[in-house]
Parts: sequence; structure tokens; C-alpha cells
Amino acid sequence: MWWANNSNMLRLHTICVVGCMWIFSTATPIASAAEAANHPAIQQAETLIHANDFEGAYQALLPLEKQYAGHLDFDLLLGNAAVESGHYTQGMFALERVLVIDPNNALARAKIAKAHFFLGEVASSKTEFNYLLNQNPSAETAKAIEKYLSAIDKAMGISTTYHGFLETGLGWDSNVNSATGANTISVPVFGGLNFTLADEAKKKSDTFFSLAGGAGFRIPASEQVAFIGNVQFAKRINQTYHAFETAAIDLNLGVQIKQDDNSYTLAVQDGHFYVDDATFRHAYGATAQWQKNIDPQNQASVYGQYAKLEYEDSPIRDADRYVFGLNYAHAFEASTNPVVFFGAYVAQEDTVRANARFLDQDIYGVRAGGQLVVAPSWLAYVSAGFESRDHKAEDLAFLRKRKDEQYDITLGVNYVPARYWTVKPQISLIKNESNIELNAFERATMSIQIRRDFDW
Repeated sequence: MWWANNSNMLRLHTICVVGCMWIFSTATPIASAAEAANHPAIQQAETLIHANDFEGAYQALLPLEKQYAGHLDFDLLLGNAAVESGHYTQGMFALERVLVIDPNNALARAKIAKAHFFLGEVASSKTEFNYLLNQNPSAETAKAIEKYLSAIDKAMGISTTYHGFLETGLGWDSNVNSATGANTISVPVFGGLNFTLADEAKKKSDTFFSLAGGAGFRIPASEQVAFIGNVQFAKRINQTYHAFETAAIDLNLGVQIKQDDNSYTLAVQDGHFYVDDATFRHAYGATAQWQKNIDPQNQASVYGQYAKLEYEDSPIRDADRYVFGLNYAHAFEASTNPVVFFGAYVAQEDTVRANARFLDQDIYGVRAGGQLVVAPSWLAYVSAGFESRDHKAEDLAFLRKRKDEQYDITLGVNYVPARYWTVKPQISLIKNESNIELNAFERATMSIQIRRDFDW
């Protein structure tokens, strides 16, 4: 696997570095062990490590690496400080120098195992932790190792995992009912006569409170096959226009098969959408997806979906929906960890009633976006999309085939003040253009959400 290869290459490179240092030392005297132990900066670093200020210790030791690299005690201090402060690769170089001198050094192996874990090199991390577990460590150390091995098994997908989240927030919506901004509409079937729209059919703005949550599981049947599922709910409460409050409950159950760099997912889905606490739409069906991890920086997927749409108060809109889509994501190697993604899809909705063909539609859309780390604990993201909907038959009231083109863009930031907590300020803009004025609208939403994730 790629992480094992990287680990082996790193170890070989480090051994070469240590060998070269030994050859160089035959010509150039290096500092003595006593000098290293008595150096004020090294003594300060030991004090900082005891105070759990690992970043401070790392910064104190780093300028001395060229002078004292190769001394076991110095390399152990530097490696420990580097790993505990998040400088994993630098820490592994120092700790590998320790193992060249003392192959059975338990602290160095433990820190290397930890570095592998946080670098995502879970197989190498598991190998190192198992080695330590076989050395009859203390009960406290064994308990800590078992905790890491359990986390590794979860990361590798070979043990059952559960997850959940709760989210709440406040916001403002310029158009809570996605309605036209016009006051009157011309209806061609009545000779172009203008009709004044009812108040509830006009654009309404409002502030809102939102609440969402969910839970899921992954139960492996083998190293390649796992059963997955999740349930989610969302509710929006408006300050003024309660008739346009929405809610949703969605359930997914399926199976996931992994083969090398390929992942195949087949799931059944069931969703209920509510308006003003009454059932508006029930959708159920199935989805299939093939995901390919091309390499550590590139990922692609292909998916297909079928859904049966049933409308509680408007059965004329009941339809079968088919979707086929492609996605691609690329992660750049940079300090800001930028990621971009692109997607495209085609869809078709066919109404089940013969007298409702004007609601049949062909749909296609594209979406693109990206994210990057703008500061420690701050991640900025943007997403934009376009969707075209072409209806197949003439709307008898407006004497034309309806055609919509919708544009949207979302910008936001994820701030992580502490583990499992996320604060998400966000703004979204939507514009739906239509050749039937009643269906054209613009909408802006601003919100801030607070989310708490759970993982066990």
C-alpha cells in the first residue's frame, strides 16, 4: 500500500542520513553527549516537555538539530516534541535516528506509531503498536495502545463504528416561499388577462431558527464488505411566516464493498418532506455508486439513482425520477490543503398520470467548488451550480412548454474551536429564470450554524 511504501522509503532515507552523518563525523568532531545534556536550550526543552508545551520545546530544539543529531537523548527529545506538536514527518526523522542506535527504544517506537496514525498511515501505525504490545508494557501503556489500535481498526473499516451530529442555528431568508417578486401575472389562456397574485403566492422574507441531527452506523461483515445506514432530520422555524416552515426526515440503508482502490455502494432510500407540519412529498427508491481512488490526490465516482415521488395534496405531480451523474475531486499538495471538485448529472422526471405530461421534464446540471485552510482551525469553501429543466409538453394555462434555468452559489467558512465542534457562517444565492413568470424567483440566505459531532 502507498503508506507502507512511503514509510519504508522514509526509513531508508533516514538510515542513509544517519550513515552519512557517521561518515562525516570521522572527519568533523561533533558535540559530546555531556555538552548536549548541559546545553541551556536542551534543558529548557526538557522543562517545556514536562509542562506539555511541546511546540515550545520543538522550536527550542530545532535550531540545534544539525549540531546534536545522532545523540540518542537529543533525538528522543526532538522526536517526542515534534510528534506531540504535530510536526510528524520531522519527528519521525529524529526518532528513526534513535532506533538506529537503540532498535528496542519503546518511547521512540510509540511516538513513531503515533506519527504514522496521524499521517493516515494506519497499517504502519498498527504494525508499530502491535510490536510494542508484544513487549509486555505496563497496564497503563497497554491500555493506551489498545485505544489506538481500536481507532486504527475503525479507520481501516474493520470494526463497527457509529456516528452522529446535532446542529442548530439562526438565519435570514429573503424568499422563504421561493415565490415570484411580481404582483400580477398574465395568463395567456384567458387572453393575456392580468391576475393579481394572492398574498401567500408573493415573495416573503423572514428570519428563522434551524435544528438538525442524525445518526449512522457502519458494520463490517469482512474486510471488504460492510453494512451502512443513517437517519437524518432537519427543521426550520420561521419567525413570522409559519405556513412556509419546512422539515425533512431521510433514511438510508445499504451495503458497501471495497476492492483495492474501488468502493461500490448500493443503498435504498426513504425521505419525507413537510411544509407547515403537513406531509408535502414522500420519495423512496435506490442509489448505486462506484467510487475510484485514483491516487492520494485524485478521486472519481459514478452514480445512478431512482426515486418514486408522491405528493400528498397534489397527486397529479406524482412521478418517477431517474438520475445519472459523475463526480471528480483533486487535492493539491500545498500548506493550505486546497481541494477542488466538479460534478455533472442528467435526470428525467416522468409523471405517472397521462393527463399531466406538461410536468414531465428533462434535467441536466453541473456543479463545481473547492475548499482550503485559510488559518489554523479555519476552512473556507465555495460551491456553484447550474441546472436546466425542460418540460416536455405545453402548459395549458400558459400555452407554452415551461423551461427553467437555475443558478446558485454558496460561500462559507468552517471554524473548529474544539474537537467535534464546528461553527459555520454561510451565505447562499439562488436565481431561477423561467419563461413562465410565475416560476421565476430570486433568493438569498444568510445563516450561522453550530454543529456537534459524535463518534464512537
